[in-house]
Amino acid sequence: MSLLRHTLPELTELLGSRARALALLRWAWDGAPGALPERLPGVSHRVLDPLRERLTLPAPRLHARAPSSDGTVKVALDFDGALVESVLIPAKGRSTVCVSSQSGCTRSCRFCATATLGFRRHLKAEEMVAQVRLARAEASAGAPVRGVVFMGMGEPFDNLDEVLRAVALLTQAPAPQLRAESVTVSTSGVLPGLERFLAESQASLALSLNGTTDAQRTALMPHNKTWPIDALLGALRRNAVREPRREHFIEYIVFDGVNDSPDDAERLVALLDGIPARINVIPFNPVAGLPYRAPTEASVLAFQAQVVARGRLCLVRWPRGREVAAACGQLALTG
Repeated sequence: MSLLRHTLPELTELLGSRARALALLRWAWDGAPGALPERLPGVSHRVLDPLRERLTLPAPRLHARAPSSDGTVKVALDFDGALVESVLIPAKGRSTVCVSSQSGCTRSCRFCATATLGFRRHLKAEEMVAQVRLARAEASAGAPVRGVVFMGMGEPFDNLDEVLRAVALLTQAPAPQLRAESVTVSTSGVLPGLERFLAESQASLALSLNGTTDAQRTALMPHNKTWPIDALLGALRRNAVREPRREHFIEYIVFDGVNDSPDDAERLVALLDGIPARINVIPFNPVAGLPYRAPTEASVLAFQAQVVARGRLCLVRWPRGREVAAACGQLALTG
């Protein structure tokens, strides 16, 4: 079994000491993949040797690497025949890793390249963590990994048990020891998973909304028929009563001539009344063969300005890695 799957309490029980467990986890994040080391400071042979047949540190095979001129790096990884993509996104003083939770996707969002692949399989928690481990090695010393977003291939809430374990692994000592709010899990709107996630995790939630009416959103995301806008936002309002200081992210992909009108901006603000949330406006990234167009920069800025004028914090997430098909909605094992 992969060492990356084990939480600190699990390893403490296995090794009989928290100090030994911490030493083994430090090696797991910094050591070479393969078998356990012959020697590990603070852990005796008597303790380490019996674990060699039970624990290993496997690594996915690097299938492809695609660096972008803006510094973004997309990698395609092979996990025992299941191909996935993840993306390292550097910024000033820090980097963020966009990880995948499935090979392919269980959902059929009409604008997403990953949806064209169909569903292949769920990833295990340790496979999600391995994406972060590899990205940490790729990141420069001046921009270490400080954030993880589950916004790659797949719908995280259709694989929630493994995603929750991955979040726990990423936020435990000793490394990468991210703050819970530095890990963001995005959903296309799977209500049962959304409610469970809010109850069981303190990681950040991002809801991919993308429409201001059910007709509009269903055309983009067919499973909106099962969990419509009011149901999803109702769950966020109920959570606001329990946790009034917990803020969410609302992702809003803007398509030219589809959901970028002044009326859409007004409806978006009205829909979010009573919900502590930041709005991320994301210009659509073109995907070959899909019928949608990217908005103009002017229309994106006008939409943002109208939302901000109504008192909502609204940021534009301009594309990174678009030239290597690494931007939002483009992950499809191409580029």
